[in-house]
Amino acid sequence: MMPIHSRTWWREFFESPDAFALSCFPEPPETAAQVRGIKKLLDLRRGQFVADICCGHGRHLLPLVAEGHEVVGLDVSAMMLRVAGHLAAEQQLPVRLVRGVAQQLPFADGAFDVVLNLFNSLGYMDDGENQAVLDEIGRCLKPGGKFLLDTRNKKFQILYAPYRQLVSLADGRAALLQCKYDRDAGRLDSTWSNPGNPEDVYCTASIRLYGPPQIEAMLAAAGFTVRGTFSEYDGSPFVGFERQLIYLCTRT
Repeated sequence: MMPIHSRTWWREFFESPDAFALSCFPEPPETAAQVRGIKKLLDLRRGQFVADICCGHGRHLLPLVAEGHEVVGLDVSAMMLRVAGHLAAEQQLPVRLVRGVAQQLPFADGAFDVVLNLFNSLGYMDDGENQAVLDEIGRCLKPGGKFLLDTRNKKFQILYAPYRQLVSLADGRAALLQCKYDRDAGRLDSTWSNPGNPEDVYCTASIRLYGPPQIEAMLAAAGFTVRGTFSEYDGSPFVGFERQLIYLCTRT
């Protein structure tokens, strides 16, 4: 098992079916509401070219394509892209899926009108690579293009991350989830282990948590202007202690 602080823990985690059981993906009604919010926040129109970076199994991508939007999805996980492809085939949707890493996007400069990075995908790597993700998104956006970032609120994560919680793996086995904030590293470390033997670790994750001033400095360094901060996809304002922190930005 990789150390918690491994720079590539996410490569192993998201190739396992356990990722579906442990990631707490919202149910379809919540996803549908999020898609409505995405379209409204971005004033998204048909004919705009959209990239969903770290698209996973297409939770937002597929509904947008079904509504006639032109979207390309990128993810590092072969498993997640296979699932997205199967779901698209079932729905007879013409999707474009690309396997790659967000810190080295395989797209041309200024290729997109809109880029999405949703469901807490920022922070998996170290500071340099996390900044590179934003830099690459900025490179691939047209001047004036829009970027929607959904990330973690640091205060909420530190206060409410489970200290000890029983959860279920994909095969139905119980796992003990334990989270700890490493102040020196600025990372929230999570382990899923055998409840009867905590040394028997099934999965790990380590997320770099950034406060709003840090995120905004990173966005500015990548060439973005923040146009709004929200706590929900419905446009509710971000006050400070909400779970989500959503940024609406434009490429300057």
